[in-house]
Amino acid sequence: MTFHGIVPGLSCSPMGKVRVDVLFGGRDKCRVENILFEVVDLDNPYHALLGRPALAKFMASIHTAYLKMKMSAPNGPLTVVGNYKVKLETASVGSNLAESLVIAEEKRRIQTAIALAQSSQLN
Repeated sequence: MTFHGIVPGLSCSPMGKVRVDVLFGGRDKCRVENILFEVVDLDNPYHALLGRPALAKFMASIHTAYLKMKMSAPNGPLTVVGNYKVKLETASVGSNLAESLVIAEEKRRIQTAIALAQSSQLN
């Protein structure tokens, strides 16, 4: 399966897959599931992206505006709370990275077009 939209304008195919135990929570209240991740060679500010299959396995309910995720755990409901400062920093890094990658791809396409135009003039 090819990934699209992680970095705008670019797509990539997985290099392989890896199974990893993913743990949410702490010592007194936690939840662990074994998740299959697809590994890609892509510059991205995130270490891992959890998609619908992972969230379904945890039976998690997410609220992106409040940066909260809730799921059931053996000792009662578990709430995972995000950090707004980290979210803003990551969004900024991701935006800058995406912009630079898109600009690099546009430059490559322009250079290809120029090379084709010059070769057709020589013929």
